[in-house]
Amino acid sequence: MGFGRIERGLWVLVTATLAVVALRFGAEATDSAAPPASTREASPVLSEELRVPAAWHVGKARDFAARRAGRVSFAVVDSTGDLSCYRCRASYHSASVVKAMLLVAYLNRLVGEHKPLTADHETYLDSMIRVSDNNAATAIYAHVGDRRLRALADQAHMTNFRVSGSWGSARITAADQAGFFARLNELTPSEYQGYTRNLLSSIVPRESWGIPEVSRPTWFTMFKGGWLTSRRGSLVHQVARLEKRRVSIAIAILTDGNSTDAHGRETITGIASRLLAD
Repeated sequence: MGFGRIERGLWVLVTATLAVVALRFGAEATDSAAPPASTREASPVLSEELRVPAAWHVGKARDFAARRAGRVSFAVVDSTGDLSCYRCRASYHSASVVKAMLLVAYLNRLVGEHKPLTADHETYLDSMIRVSDNNAATAIYAHVGDRRLRALADQAHMTNFRVSGSWGSARITAADQAGFFARLNELTPSEYQGYTRNLLSSIVPRESWGIPEVSRPTWFTMFKGGWLTSRRGSLVHQVARLEKRRVSIAIAILTDGNSTDAHGRETITGIASRLLAD
């Protein structure tokens, strides 16, 4: 009988000990487990919203770009700041794409020197962006110069921007230009953000080919194009910032050695349509 009481006592002690261990293990498991379902579901959804276009869209755009005649590069920066690209650090003559940088650099100078935007300079900026007027760009460059363009390039974390003696000498890469348009709002003085957004979203219809043809009306679209005849053939570029609710995408597509301007524009449209496909 004495042994039986001892045995029962030991059994109770062992059972109690096991219960304590089980409770402790359960608490540790709960502490280290994933967050509640509502939190787990929110993060991937947010990530998918911000990380656009999807990887397979970028892959299709790369395949298309690789099949096009001439030199082709593109870069995409999504809302998270991630870069996806194809030959995006190859250097190109900028053509008129640099005019978007001239705009921001000039407005930064005004704010830095506490000067107003005069009516004649507002006319220059309007012509430079909306109809890509070269004489207006030259007038604005006289107030900006290489130094302010380079300073803006540094602010935008560009690594391969080059300019020497004239805005027409500028050299750019798709990676740098996509990064610039991705940071456009923060690089523009706050008092001129609305003005800048209005200019870059109201370029005349005859120059609104390529990316805006694909993106509108789904996306609010700000962009700048550039084109000229190079030693390789026809050079055609376009860079854009697209916004929709909380999502933004910056796209830079640079081409050279096209047989015609139309071929370059078709390349830009084809890449954009694949990147933005549903």
